[in-house]
Amino acid sequence: MKATRLVRASVFAVLLSFFLLPRAAHATSCTVVAGINFYPSINDALFAIGTGPGTIFVTGTCSESVQITNARSITIAGFGGASIVGPGSDAFDILLSQDINLENLDISTTGFGGGVNISDASEVHIIGCNIHDNQSVGVDADTGSIVFLRNTIIQNNTPNDGLDVIDNSKAQLNGSTVQNNGDPVAGTVGVFVARNSVVVFRQTNLIQNNANIGILARNLSNVIFSAGATTIRGHLSDGIVLQEGSHLQLSSAGTVIEGNGTSCPLDSSCGGIFATQNSTLDLTTGTITGNQGSGVSVQQGANVQLRDATVSNNSGDGVHIQWISIGSFLSSSSTTITGNGGKSVFCDTTSLALGDLSGFSNISCAQIARPNGPPRPGKVL
Repeated sequence: MKATRLVRASVFAVLLSFFLLPRAAHATSCTVVAGINFYPSINDALFAIGTGPGTIFVTGTCSESVQITNARSITIAGFGGASIVGPGSDAFDILLSQDINLENLDISTTGFGGGVNISDASEVHIIGCNIHDNQSVGVDADTGSIVFLRNTIIQNNTPNDGLDVIDNSKAQLNGSTVQNNGDPVAGTVGVFVARNSVVVFRQTNLIQNNANIGILARNLSNVIFSAGATTIRGHLSDGIVLQEGSHLQLSSAGTVIEGNGTSCPLDSSCGGIFATQNSTLDLTTGTITGNQGSGVSVQQGANVQLRDATVSNNSGDGVHIQWISIGSFLSSSSTTITGNGGKSVFCDTTSLALGDLSGFSNISCAQIARPNGPPRPGKVL
């Protein structure tokens, strides 16, 4: 018992001296503490810890590519503006590791590298970090990995994406921002979700000004707004795009998709939400407003279902349905479609609107299926 108290006292003394170092002493160099020992780099501290568990405290600027492989329960926490700068490669590469925590760190690179690369069924929590100015992806989770982003900013990563979630991986964003990432010429985006992956938004998040598209989902992937108030705005083409059997679940009343399509001509594929190639949209609630182009547009076998959603003041159609697609309007009394520059609901001759559309004005649908009747020709008002 006495020996345990002595060890705890020694750890406290080391950490106290670490925190009380004069600012100039660690303004430009890296100071790392793990246990009761000081190390010249994070990688040296990780070598001493082994596979974990362990906690590493960092201050100053560490110029290194941090490698974490086959580790468990390791936390790297920054103090006093701690920075990790990858010199020509990723700042963090995390493989085959679980319960890895990056806290209060400024993460960037000086060359063509990424901020945090997470791979091979790893689980990482990124809390209170600023991941910026990387030429490759800001945060990349792939190959069955999971990343939790809380109170974190991913910004100014160009010409690549802000956040990539690929190959059966999952990301959850809580109180985080993804902004000013991507490049219009390169076709990169804010958040890219592909190959059976999932992104979940909770609490208050901001996705803004990320080149052409805020969120792009492909290959049977899912984008879910489950709680909180996420805003998606300021993208040149679309707020959200779904392709190849992907799904959007919008169940958060505070979600707003606004001011997208800022550099797009009046085209049905531009605007708030665009889905194609057998993708599906479940808009249980939320607001799609003030976009250049359609509020919601589906084509090529895509389906959209609206209940308690608001689609307003978009320059094109409110809801645009074409090329063998279906729009289901579960309640015209609780869904608001108003003030749009085109039709409130438009369907081409190959597509179908389901439900009671009597609560909407300015409808143009070739086929409307009433709740208790067969499809019949729509009426242009």
